[in-house]
Amino acid sequence: MKNIIKSVVVLVSSSLISFAAVAGELTVTGSANASYLINGGQNSNGKGIGISNELMFSASGELDNGYSWKYHTELDMADGGAASNDDTALVIGLNGMGTVGIYDAEGGLSTETGYGIGALGVGQDYANTMTQIGLGSDVSADPHVAYTTEAGLLPFGVQVSAGYAPNTTDGQSNSFKAGGGAQVVDADGNNATQYKITAAPIDGLKVGADYYEVGDSITGLGQEKTAGTVYAQYAFGNFKVGAFDAYRENGVADKAATASADTATAANGDRYDYEGVGVEFAVNDQLTVSYAQEKYKRTDKTQTGALATYAKTTVETEADYIQAAYNIGGATVGIALVDTSNSDFTANKEEKKTLFTVGMEF
Repeated sequence: MKNIIKSVVVLVSSSLISFAAVAGELTVTGSANASYLINGGQNSNGKGIGISNELMFSASGELDNGYSWKYHTELDMADGGAASNDDTALVIGLNGMGTVGIYDAEGGLSTETGYGIGALGVGQDYANTMTQIGLGSDVSADPHVAYTTEAGLLPFGVQVSAGYAPNTTDGQSNSFKAGGGAQVVDADGNNATQYKITAAPIDGLKVGADYYEVGDSITGLGQEKTAGTVYAQYAFGNFKVGAFDAYRENGVADKAATASADTATAANGDRYDYEGVGVEFAVNDQLTVSYAQEKYKRTDKTQTGALATYAKTTVETEADYIQAAYNIGGATVGIALVDTSNSDFTANKEEKKTLFTVGMEF
């Protein structure tokens, strides 16, 4: 079934882009944001003012076969002031039968932020003290193609997506006719597939899940690289509550080995488990406040005997996120507080952040 989905997505997308297109419309949208950050706890030696702008250039039109198309790319200001083009996508609308997209650093199918609690942004995705939490895995890490069913096509608001990245060593920000990196068969595989399903079965309720796996890994794996998330969000009156549960297992070359590299610290990590709950309240049309708590658990495995028995070491990090956003008409000012215990999966390491922001959309 997986191979069939891969073949359909690749063949349909490659055939569609050969059709002639009617001249389309170009638009520019974006945001301008400024921030003042105060660190606390064991990272209290840093304060900083930052400013960013993101300009999205979008074009759209129709193909001569009646299908539609949309293209966009973003101009982002990276850390250090360097400008870069990224988050690029060409999406073909199949006239009521869904969409096929070709994505570079865009079109992610992970649902790790699907629970959607955050007056300014969702939990760790908006601001965190960690070097890198390493939450989940996503085909958006590599150029990929994906198919998504049409909204309203399936009952109960169900939408299904399937994405395929043919080369996980390809990297991002590829130019037209890029050859891609040399594929290496290792524990992390050389291609990736991801599936996503979301639904809105009753008013106010949103649920969803995703699953990520790699292909063409080396034989004799001790553990295959996979990841997945489930979430739920329910809105009623001025309140919104949400929760999620997720995991990620790193690829392990053989049963005697541990994961080759940890994405958060120098220590190895074989499995990560994540969970979170939160509540958001719209005080009025201008003011929204939220609170969320997320927990991240890292498990390291070390072989202790010739019969492949393991000793497991776990460290759990807990982070509290408090946010408030106030809309003053054309601009949003906000404050975000992050308080983390066992930060960076290090026992007794306490870190904090206080972030003051102002943002404009245009």
